[in-house]
Amino acid sequence: MRTKRCIPLLAAAILTLAPAAAAADAPLRVLTTFLPMHVFTMNVTAGITGISVDMMLPSSLGCPHDYALTASDMRKIAGADILIANGMGMENFLDTVARKANPQLLVIETTSSVSPLLTTEKENHKAHAHEDKNPHTWVSPKNAIIQVRAIEKALGDASPENRGKLHANANAYIKRLESLDRKYREASARFRNRNIVTSHNAFDYLAQEYGLTIAGRIEDVPGQEPSAGEIRALLQTIREKKVPAIFAEPQNTKRIIDIIAREAGIPVFPLDPVVTGQAAPTSYEDAMLLNLKTLTESLSYP
Repeated sequence: MRTKRCIPLLAAAILTLAPAAAAADAPLRVLTTFLPMHVFTMNVTAGITGISVDMMLPSSLGCPHDYALTASDMRKIAGADILIANGMGMENFLDTVARKANPQLLVIETTSSVSPLLTTEKENHKAHAHEDKNPHTWVSPKNAIIQVRAIEKALGDASPENRGKLHANANAYIKRLESLDRKYREASARFRNRNIVTSHNAFDYLAQEYGLTIAGRIEDVPGQEPSAGEIRALLQTIREKKVPAIFAEPQNTKRIIDIIAREAGIPVFPLDPVVTGQAAPTSYEDAMLLNLKTLTESLSYP
């Protein structure tokens, strides 16, 4: 069975056309691509009757992979004024088909002001879909704040009569994200072992933000299992760097992960990139707090 996970493809361009004209009493129709973008937008638009928000991809899907748009997706795109996307190549399907479905759709790439991390040469060689940027920006609370501000600005420009409410909502949500960031910083200061092994590169921004080192990954290219030589090299790295655990995404198939963990004699802990689950206002915070608990319990000892 193919595992659902984040394998970004080509970069989606920002369209500069204005949202499609609507009746004066019709709501601004906002469509989000996948779960984290939807949760951020839900918080920014909370309680505003003049803006409707819908999510295109099911929250059980995970990150857009080599996703193929359905007829239902096309209808949603055709009926939207604004589409909130992550960007950095996460939503490849926006480049062609989506534009044909709605030439006046305004696509907002929320990562436009985020400083990107580059993928490794090996990743680029194996998976040209990454181009040269790691798109898993939202897994860092600091980047999540930048992306929330991008959503606020885009919707405020499109709906100036709601700009004040959007700003207040964004501020309230950002305060919660800032609190989340403080909790990570306080906890990470007590981490004794900062070397971690992850499933793939979904947690690079999180690691950079809080002083962790990605000592290795199970899959340099998500969906492609490591070779025997790569497994041997990873096991050697785990032993040399005294990596305490492997951190695997809940969406991953665990067979190869369990094999490597058993050979290395270390446990496997879940670390959630917040791409599946319930679409609720606190979904991002809840998942990230569970991640912090996992990291604290596994890294805060010699």
